[in-house]
Amino acid sequence: MSNEEMDKKMEFIVEQQAQFAADIQVAREVQAQDAKLLKEQMNVLKELYSNLSDAVITVVGLVGSLTQAETRTDERINLLAQAEARTEERLNAFIGVVERYISGNGGSQSPA
Repeated sequence: MSNEEMDKKMEFIVEQQAQFAADIQVAREVQAQDAKLLKEQMNVLKELYSNLSDAVITVVGLVGSLTQAETRTDERINLLAQAEARTEERLNAFIGVVERYISGNGGSQSPA
């Protein structure tokens, strides 16, 4: 192999090595950009997760509040139903008294 052939082969190898080094540098830059983008996206996802967690906690709290309000409403309806029953009993007793009063004085007496 002549010196010229050897120089050409060495030049080819050096060019290939330079191209390989350039490709590695581009790959590193792309990887660094991807890592930066991934970090930004992770921060966005963490923020969204935090917001979603807060929303779920709020909804659970609202459901608990609604359940308590429903329980209080049911208790109040029961109290009103009991009060209505007592009022109806008293009203029936009052109607009975009025009916007896009217039937006792129901015009069978002659005017004086």
